[in-house]
Amino acid sequence: MLLKMFAKFSVIGLSGVVVNMAVYVPLMAMGISYLTAAVLSFMAAVTNNFVWNLLWTFRGRGADKSFRHKYILFVACSIVNLVANLMFLKALVEQFGINATVAQLIAIGATGVLNFLLNYAITFNDRRSKREEAATTHEACHYSNL
Repeated sequence: MLLKMFAKFSVIGLSGVVVNMAVYVPLMAMGISYLTAAVLSFMAAVTNNFVWNLLWTFRGRGADKSFRHKYILFVACSIVNLVANLMFLKALVEQFGINATVAQLIAIGATGVLNFLLNYAITFNDRRSKREEAATTHEACHYSNL
């Protein structure tokens, strides 16, 4: 199940890469710094990824949280991921001399696993609903023994 979710998350991540790069490349062409362009393109891709992950990858998970709460958590996890992405991107460009566009693609791929794990564990976790399910199961077992 986790592997299937990661596969879906990855597919959505690819659509996020398209959104990200569709913003990043023109900004770079306008002379905006690659780090600023990375932040702006990140902002454009986050909402795309949240909506699709909510509707497809993690459908029904985190039912104890409102849409707004999940979005805030998703953005927070994405910001952690962005910091990791920017550090990786900066190292690739400044220390290894990799082209900024190629480096951005590498950085996005490298930080994708972190992003999935954060969102699985935080944004779309099922802690409360699992407790409720366990309580319901316990009650059902108790009543069947009477």
